[in-house]
Amino acid sequence: MALVLNGSGSITGLSAGGLPDGSVTADDIASTLDLSGKTVTLPSGVGGKVLQVVQGTITNDVTTSSNTRVATGLKATITPSSSSNKVLMMFHATGTLNSTIHGLEVDLYRNGSVIAEQLVHADGYDSNAAIKYVHPAAMYLDSPNTTSSLEYELYFASNSSGSTTFGTSAKPCHIILMEIAA
Repeated sequence: MALVLNGSGSITGLSAGGLPDGSVTADDIASTLDLSGKTVTLPSGVGGKVLQVVQGTITNDVTTSSNTRVATGLKATITPSSSSNKVLMMFHATGTLNSTIHGLEVDLYRNGSVIAEQLVHADGYDSNAAIKYVHPAAMYLDSPNTTSSLEYELYFASNSSGSTTFGTSAKPCHIILMEIAA
């Protein structure tokens, strides 16, 4: 089929890849490019970009005196756009320990199953203080290998006897999830 210029600025009869390399420059492309619903393959070595960010917050507290893991309620949900992408989890919280507790341990769960035990141990030992404040924080890079919805939640426990609290009503605790391109 011959190339036909129809007078309105469009060309018919041109097959994909029919133009020589370098004949279309960035200046020839519109200022925005809508790729909604399309898959874009990046050249090798350009992965690692942040594709989406979600956050979860709690402003309440959860108390336990057990070394059995307890859900904190601090969670967020993300759906990766590609199974090869990673999810970076970051959190910061506040907690309190009574005078008999040496620290609290925090685990990371994905969809109800633990993926990082003792992700952080927040130590607050001070034999002279009735209440000790701790500020556990951590990051974890997960490779979930899925495009299904993922819920990440933090669980905690005390590491000795006595009352341990995760969160406070005065200071919010946050969890942030980032989808990182492979």
